[in-house]
Amino acid sequence: MDPQCSVLIVQNQRTILKVQSQCESPFDVLDGANVDFLSEECNVYRVRISRPSSSSTTDTYVRVSTRSCSPRSLQHVEENGRRYCDQNYFMPNDDAELTRLNIVHQIYLILLEGRLTTAPIPTSSPRILDIGTGPGDWAIEMSTKYPEATIIASDIGVFDAGLGHMSLPNIDFQISDAETPWTYHEPFDLIHLRGLSGAFANWPRIYQQAYTHLKPGGYIEVADADPAGDTVLASPETAPHLCAYAAALRQAGDNCGHPRDLGHLRTEVLAEAGFEAIRAVERTFPVGLWPEDDDEKTIGKMALIAALEGLEAFALRPLTQSAGYSLDEARKLCGDVQTELLAPDQRLTGRIRIMTGRKPTSYAQRRSQVMARAMQKVKDLQGSLPVETDH
Repeated sequence: MDPQCSVLIVQNQRTILKVQSQCESPFDVLDGANVDFLSEECNVYRVRISRPSSSSTTDTYVRVSTRSCSPRSLQHVEENGRRYCDQNYFMPNDDAELTRLNIVHQIYLILLEGRLTTAPIPTSSPRILDIGTGPGDWAIEMSTKYPEATIIASDIGVFDAGLGHMSLPNIDFQISDAETPWTYHEPFDLIHLRGLSGAFANWPRIYQQAYTHLKPGGYIEVADADPAGDTVLASPETAPHLCAYAAALRQAGDNCGHPRDLGHLRTEVLAEAGFEAIRAVERTFPVGLWPEDDDEKTIGKMALIAALEGLEAFALRPLTQSAGYSLDEARKLCGDVQTELLAPDQRLTGRIRIMTGRKPTSYAQRRSQVMARAMQKVKDLQGSLPVETDH
């Protein structure tokens, strides 16, 4: 049998597909290759790859699995002047969004005093899964901090920026939809999700899959700062357009079945999935140039730039597809919010919320947790029953 190898297909300097396959000889990059999808059966695709060589172009047939993604999900969609990974996901994956995500990553690092995670790392060679990795900033830095780690960085689409880091020996970028059944064969020590408010219709299902794919004693970490979840603290008196913007995003999320709030960062949601030792961390930060302290002003400037870059990114597709806005109306709302953000007398504060939870180390602990929750529900039910009195 031919050896297993990783195949990274690149066209016009854009990552199209990275998969595990069986092929005649291992190769990593097919620069300028032509890829023809010939047939599909059970999410397994037979493709013809015409790859250039120094003397001629040859055809290689490989049988590859893209897990839950289809050939359609490998095609970018241009809409409203933004580039999206497919027809459905609401956030763009173009250069402007790349800039915003880079800044957001730096903000997290500052707020966490240089730490990449608030979860304990139980070993020097952990297995780590980064769901919704985007351009891979977090996963790439984790791969450097833990050179003995095995890291899978997964997303529904790809950013061009990831191309320059594909040679890292301990990180594997994959295209996968986290809302479909996970098929990882080995459990993880840490599963990380950040900035995915609105991405999933069923967060409890995501947490159940994460629980299943963690080692006993492994951790999940979930972080978010969605403007629709009131993570920019404002009032209708001081920022009426910002409040209207957040409300419109929440309405759009409700209409399409993808909630845009921080309900997935509640302790009880992780507890229902079976996690223990649940811990919440919140950090606040200025948005704008109003702080007098130089360090605070620096992070305020970064947060302001990220907020301005994110206005249309968060709003255009949801508002036009799920909230009844025309493109002009959506852009006008974003423009009004921008004016508020840039007002000299504006004093806005943002916050991030990070939740961690641990998978119990034994079946006995898991069973004890389930029984404790069941008993608590019985007590709650008994407390709600009417009390009979003698007459």
